[in-house]
Amino acid sequence: MTKEKSIELLAPAGSVTALKAVLEAGADAVYIGGSRFGARAYAENPDEADLVSALDYAHRRGVRVYLTVNTLLKESELNELVDYITPYYIHGVDAVLVQDFGVLKVLHENFPDLPLHASTQMTVTGPYSAAMLGEYGVTRVVPARELSLRELKDIREISNLEVEAFVHGAICVCYSGQCLLSGMIGGRSGNRGRCAQPCRLRYSLSGGQRGKQTDGKTSFSGELLSPKDMCTLDFLPDLIEAGVCSFKIEGRMKQAEYGAGVVSIYRKYIDLYLNGGRRSYRVSQKDRKTLLTLFNRDGFTDGYLTRHNGADMIALNRHTLNEQEEKTRADLYEKMHSRYVEKDTSLVLTGNVTVRAGRSLAMNVTELRTGECVTVYGEKVQPAENRPLSEQRIYDQVMKTGGSGYRFRELTVDTDGESFVPMAQLNALRREVFAVMDEALLAGSIRSVPAEKERMLSADLTEISSLNRQKQKNSKAEAWADSSIRISAEVQTEEQFRAVLSSKDIDLIYVPYGFFCRKDTDDGKVLEKAETLLAEARKCGKKLSLAMPYIERNDGIAKIRMIDQKIAELGYEGFLARSFETLARLRKEGLVSLTRADSSVYTFNSEARNFLKSFGFDEDTVPVELNKKEILNRQNDTSELIVYGHLPLMITAQCLKKTTSGCTNDHPSLSLTDRKGRSFRVTCDCDFCYNIIRNPVVLSLLSETDFMKRIGIRLVRLVFTDEAPNTVSEICRIAGRTIHAGTREDVPGEHTKGHFNRGVE
Repeated sequence: MTKEKSIELLAPAGSVTALKAVLEAGADAVYIGGSRFGARAYAENPDEADLVSALDYAHRRGVRVYLTVNTLLKESELNELVDYITPYYIHGVDAVLVQDFGVLKVLHENFPDLPLHASTQMTVTGPYSAAMLGEYGVTRVVPARELSLRELKDIREISNLEVEAFVHGAICVCYSGQCLLSGMIGGRSGNRGRCAQPCRLRYSLSGGQRGKQTDGKTSFSGELLSPKDMCTLDFLPDLIEAGVCSFKIEGRMKQAEYGAGVVSIYRKYIDLYLNGGRRSYRVSQKDRKTLLTLFNRDGFTDGYLTRHNGADMIALNRHTLNEQEEKTRADLYEKMHSRYVEKDTSLVLTGNVTVRAGRSLAMNVTELRTGECVTVYGEKVQPAENRPLSEQRIYDQVMKTGGSGYRFRELTVDTDGESFVPMAQLNALRREVFAVMDEALLAGSIRSVPAEKERMLSADLTEISSLNRQKQKNSKAEAWADSSIRISAEVQTEEQFRAVLSSKDIDLIYVPYGFFCRKDTDDGKVLEKAETLLAEARKCGKKLSLAMPYIERNDGIAKIRMIDQKIAELGYEGFLARSFETLARLRKEGLVSLTRADSSVYTFNSEARNFLKSFGFDEDTVPVELNKKEILNRQNDTSELIVYGHLPLMITAQCLKKTTSGCTNDHPSLSLTDRKGRSFRVTCDCDFCYNIIRNPVVLSLLSETDFMKRIGIRLVRLVFTDEAPNTVSEICRIAGRTIHAGTREDVPGEHTKGHFNRGVE
């Protein structure tokens, strides 16, 4: 494959109008959502008929179309997935973009020749997770937007998958796929395509040092979680040379004029590099200004390509356009509208029509972009009885192509001047030749699904679902017979660790990786500390597991030492994998049987669990966005349920401390307060350089003991964050009494059941 053909400009299409506009502006491919299952539920997503028409429209023009199914699906929705995809599969959708492991599994098994792309919502942060997806038929990965050029290059070289990267537009402050803030506040889950964007609102920040409570004094305020839009024009050569094959523009919620304007500029500079290399590559100030005028949030950021984070990447106090700036933008949008949105998008033909007495009526046309040529024949032409058709009359009639999607640049008429053909025959011939041309242009795209297979696809899933329900029923029956539930506790400090050791009700303790592995700790001291903690736990009759970082990367800041095998050899119970990359790396190291996927590695449906099981991962954690009915309908025998804790709502590469007052590298605890007075706990993990923003109200399901037994859960988890040791001890006692003794009590003070009753949209 040539370099030119391997570089793709991928544009957003929130509507059919936008799709047509970005095609005219020079997009090689578009990504678009249908009526269901897409991460932009509030875009003008087309219905089935319109999307099928859009697929054909793009394919006639040689443009690829990727369908977004990049949300987490509930069990009932998964049963509808195959029927939903089938018409788009038949019409040649070029790939489907997915987040959910269950979606990936179902599509790969039912449409094995359909290319699958891993969405940035999968939070792929390294080559191990990418390579694992490649084993399951994924051909392209869209890594986390926080990755550097070096990390993108590693993924490409090690996994051998295609790499697609965002190059322009809005970026989230949270690692995509790891944000629960919108869902927890209002039930509109970003994992379900319904994000309400609370990150774009104003917040105030106060904070103290590691382990200290905040003093309540507000130090900073502004749009602290709102990154500037990304613009990477200056880095296009670097991205190409790093192996990125697809340059993705964000903007399915934006107007068609915006998408077309951005595409036109990126088209210009991709071509500039491909034609002249680095030597001729210069970005003009005029084009920078055009991009800023189209849309920006207090200017642009070049993203994370050469840095881990930075205060200048955040639009702290977003500028409001003045009257003159509004007019300048409106004028530019009008220009984009006339140039790309209103443009005649008909395919251009040359043609010849033959009207000669005694011969069949004939029309031959050639489509100029592809050179595709077709000929159709009509009825035998009769001599004119009175007035023969003139060459001009034939020409004028055939040129009436309005609404067909075709237009003639050149048309010749071959007639003997003695013939007559009814206008209806000429019209029918023209329609037929266009239909035949459609078939020719789409021949390489259209797929067939045998009728028997088409009938069986949904039936297969229904049968699988029925079997899963039976397994769940059997599992729950066994659970009622053996209703013992073990309790685990996740700690953050050594004081909490000691408090949990003294609790007779806790069986398993999750200790954080930060206990061992700091940036300046050598491997010998890591293992010495690990062995000491294990000895203390065993003395108290407890088992230990290692809670891994929420984000695993190899960017020179958050590097994890490869000592997990030695930790396992010491006798640790296992590992709690909180990121997909960690999960995949532990599998590569042969530790799959010791690994439990945390709730942030989503198993929203039975097929997602089966996907992980196919790689050897038997143990998972119930996703926190499922409600009690949805939990009841899943198989939970090897799942763990979080029943207490201030749950993470965001994991961010951006650091609020660094943004507001500079990096101190001392693990400060902060308080982020929204406009309604809610204060969110923020932990700065300075070893792995990310922030954890937690729910201010503690989750407690401790009063739901009967439900726990009913669903077949054998292990429940208490998650401790900044609780004092005496509070930790008290929560352990309450959990022991409710779960083991069956008492009816709950944690003191304000608490929530999270999504247990309401779920998410």
